[in-house]
Amino acid sequence: MILIPPRHFQMNSTMCSRQIKFASQWISLACVGVTAFLCVIPCPSHCAAQDGLTRLTDLFGQASVAKSKPSYSELVLPALRDRNPEAALQKLDESASSLTISDMLYSDLPSAAAALNRALVQSSSDQQYEWLEEWTLPTEQRKRVRVLSTPVPTDAPPKVFARSIGERPRDNTFAVASVGPVEGFFCSGWTLVQAANELGRLPRLRITLEELHEQNVSGAEELLVLAQLLGSRGDLDMAKSFLEAQAALPVESTPLTSRDMTVAAIAAAAMLHDSTQAAAEAHLASLVDRAVDERSIGMRPFLRIAHAVAVQSHRGESPPATLFENPMKFWVPATVQTSKDIQRGQRDGMWLTHERHVLHVAGGTADVLFCRFPLTGEFDFICETQSGGSIGTDGGLVYGGLHFQATGRNTTLSVWDADSQQRVNRHSPFARTGSQPVFNRVSIRSTKQTSQFESNLHPIWFDDEIAQTSPWIGLRSSGTKRPVFRNVMLTGEPIIPRQVSLIAGDELRGWQSSFYDEVQPPFRNQIAGAVFEPSPEDTAPNARELDWQVQSGVLLGTAKENADEAEQPGLLQYQRPLLDGESIAYQFFFGEDASIVHPAVGRMAFLLEPTGMRVRWLTTGGNDWTTLPMDNTALEPLSRRGPRSLPLKSNAYNDVRVELSDGKALVHLNEELVYQRDLEPGASTQFGLYRSSRGAPAKIQNVVMKGEWPEAVPEEFLANPVATIDR
Repeated sequence: MILIPPRHFQMNSTMCSRQIKFASQWISLACVGVTAFLCVIPCPSHCAAQDGLTRLTDLFGQASVAKSKPSYSELVLPALRDRNPEAALQKLDESASSLTISDMLYSDLPSAAAALNRALVQSSSDQQYEWLEEWTLPTEQRKRVRVLSTPVPTDAPPKVFARSIGERPRDNTFAVASVGPVEGFFCSGWTLVQAANELGRLPRLRITLEELHEQNVSGAEELLVLAQLLGSRGDLDMAKSFLEAQAALPVESTPLTSRDMTVAAIAAAAMLHDSTQAAAEAHLASLVDRAVDERSIGMRPFLRIAHAVAVQSHRGESPPATLFENPMKFWVPATVQTSKDIQRGQRDGMWLTHERHVLHVAGGTADVLFCRFPLTGEFDFICETQSGGSIGTDGGLVYGGLHFQATGRNTTLSVWDADSQQRVNRHSPFARTGSQPVFNRVSIRSTKQTSQFESNLHPIWFDDEIAQTSPWIGLRSSGTKRPVFRNVMLTGEPIIPRQVSLIAGDELRGWQSSFYDEVQPPFRNQIAGAVFEPSPEDTAPNARELDWQVQSGVLLGTAKENADEAEQPGLLQYQRPLLDGESIAYQFFFGEDASIVHPAVGRMAFLLEPTGMRVRWLTTGGNDWTTLPMDNTALEPLSRRGPRSLPLKSNAYNDVRVELSDGKALVHLNEELVYQRDLEPGASTQFGLYRSSRGAPAKIQNVVMKGEWPEAVPEEFLANPVATIDR
């Protein structure tokens, strides 16, 4: 998650050094949708694309994509597991002859590229150069220079898991690809140039590329420009002129292609030099403007984040890494991500705040800013957010485990569950819209028994006490949307409860089951006490058997009879991340016919095994870019606490409590501390209930969250809910 200072506001002299310095004229950060400071490039075709609100990866249908494109991971991972990157490149050679933007967005190519990068990093510079030179430069059969450039996953396991694949733990064991300061970006040409520079062969490579460019060999110019950006005696003027010429192309001329991603890699590398940073920034902004058609709009989040890094590199007083710190005092960001989203390199949410305005810059399927403390009682949470315009500015609210968004262009209220998998659409004519973004007032009104969502003072969704299982106020947006939120306020008599019961009744509010494509019951669709039948536009679980359900406050994990399904793991995650000073406790029944339910924090599962605790990295499946198997484990003797054998009780309920304290995760079993380990910087802290297989039923009850929350809503929050931390 990222929160960054805006580029389009004029900064004063008191702003901290981590923020960006601005020119006196208005400057857009990739067409930021602030009405008073708006820079909009109209695009009629964008309206249709921006109506695909939640699943960017499903714009063309996953089934059709799966049929038309091979699985890149299946092609390259067997060779990489055998420590043979050369063979993996040859396999990729067979399928990567005509890559498109769709391959980078709707297939597992990003995961395969991340795995290739990991293997190359483990190899010597000589090997990297030999393999990549042969793969890149023209042959008798292929009369072009070939470069693969694509976003890649950024989540990486701790190095201790290297032992699960027979390697020694090293700092670069699970290296994440980057180009310049842009993390999560793999460019085979950049890797080749780096290897050439380390070996002293870069001048010779430049000469070869110059000759190929003079012969008008396709792709030679791009790699030649990239080669100028590293090492001594590089022609930075060539790179600057090239980027300036690319940025000057008409926005409406052509949609994005795979070549444009290589040019984006050139811009990322150009951030390393003062003289080329302005050109890099301008070109990335132009790429964002061009990513408007249905097949490339999903690339906007990556390009917007790269552009933000370019802005910070060019204009900031601190390094780009500061963009990835959360400066907000009362809010914490979260992004909905499935294992497939991660394989496809989907980005975490990026948010910006300045002078009581909050902007969603880019992100994933659904991005939320959650309040740091729960709210119940009688209150009104109110803000203004945008709708309309050509750049996609749909903003909404979250409460009770549901996401609300009222849009004027189609007079619709959309309500999603925490997974953004289930959706209910209702007619709602109350939101304004326009050719340029306009502000609408949205609010949550809560009483002791009910809550409701309002659009411009009109209540259009009513809820009951089930909302108290997820009493977290949130600002929400999705993927390519760029809404601004302003005039955020809280009034009334809100109560901060001392604890929150996360499971109640017969609904799962605020829980996400889609990481491993599991199914949970639909949320109740109530308006003024009337239950509505789903309409054709609504989405709900299909005829598949429920994997998780609640009966009288008891959470049940269904056992699978099919052997293949039974071998698959299960994961249920709570949407609001666990923060320092907070804990979640639960009870699970352990017996011959009931499975152990292990706690998880982010992608790390803590395995409660009778012989002692181990940890597991939750992979995205059998083709994870790390090459870790799904049943990987790591032993950390220094993290173990308490008795050698865990105090598990058979045929009885066991008490588990996970707490975060001073950057550490502490696991308690039946009131004994059994594990304590440091959390990796930037790691996700979403709490999860994990079962290693679905072959036996699971039974969980009394799931309760506690925190060091204030006794009452702080006066500073009431005065300025979007206050930032003093640094």
